[in-house]
Amino acid sequence: MTHVTRGNKLVCSLALFVAGLIALEAVPSFPALPFYYDQGLQRVLLSALVCAFAALLGGARSLAPTGAGVRSSLRLGVYPLAVAGALCAVELSSLVELAAAGGAAALSASWASDLVGVAFLCAFVGVFEEVLFRVVLFGGMLSRHGATRNGLLASAVVSSVVFGAVHVSSAAGSTDPLAVAQMLLKTAQAGFIGLLLCAVYVRTRSVLGVALLHVLTDFLLMAPLALLGGGEQVVGSYVYQGGDALAVVMGVALVVVYAIAVALYVPCAVRGWRLLETAPLPAPGPFGGAWDAREDAGDDVPAPGSSDGRPVPPEGL
Repeated sequence: MTHVTRGNKLVCSLALFVAGLIALEAVPSFPALPFYYDQGLQRVLLSALVCAFAALLGGARSLAPTGAGVRSSLRLGVYPLAVAGALCAVELSSLVELAAAGGAAALSASWASDLVGVAFLCAFVGVFEEVLFRVVLFGGMLSRHGATRNGLLASAVVSSVVFGAVHVSSAAGSTDPLAVAQMLLKTAQAGFIGLLLCAVYVRTRSVLGVALLHVLTDFLLMAPLALLGGGEQVVGSYVYQGGDALAVVMGVALVVVYAIAVALYVPCAVRGWRLLETAPLPAPGPFGGAWDAREDAGDDVPAPGSSDGRPVPPEGL
């Protein structure tokens, strides 16, 4: 597909992106395995599929890992990782204090196996989602619109909104006010993180780097669930709805939690926007030519020799 036009590449990438979403619903399950391993193995299959999609679009080379790209990604995207680490530390310290006071915070009997399972699941959720959203979807949009600053910014915003919305797609169509509030807040929170990941991906061109950010952030947030057990009841459930009193209480609690999360992750959107405003142009994406991972210090100034994508007035004007 490397010979097709930029417009056709965008169409092809959108079609393959939709196919990836359909595959997420159709992938076979493995009920004989424990929950985390079942979900992880599904993501292994999905990761292989979307990597094949990227290769079909001409982006196989962009999937190659490099140390420079990973280092830069971790440096540029450290904020959500720091937030997840802080939240994990708060949860673990609360569990320790509760257990010391004679509370009911007992470790799950299968906590060690579950912790490994959570790591396995997070690893391939990160790979699957980053290749699908950042490479196939965002990369396809860059192939058409990445030559200009406005095109780059619009592509990042649109793909990030889609990234956030897909997290609550299971509740699409709901008219319950609490459910709608949860959906909007969760979309915003995930979209803010998605915008930073788009920026890091453009600056470093390292899908492994943004995937590692995604993996580590998810793992820090999910590790306490593995220790206590019962994670299978909440993993992937972002909207709580129902007509009874418990559903209302849980819905209100989630609205509060998501509102706090949105506030915590606003700096992700701000940082991502600033990085995108100074990212080197053109940004053709992984399907538009050479797109090798690179070192990026993240300075809020355009890289030497890069173009802003806007017309340059003649000297003397």
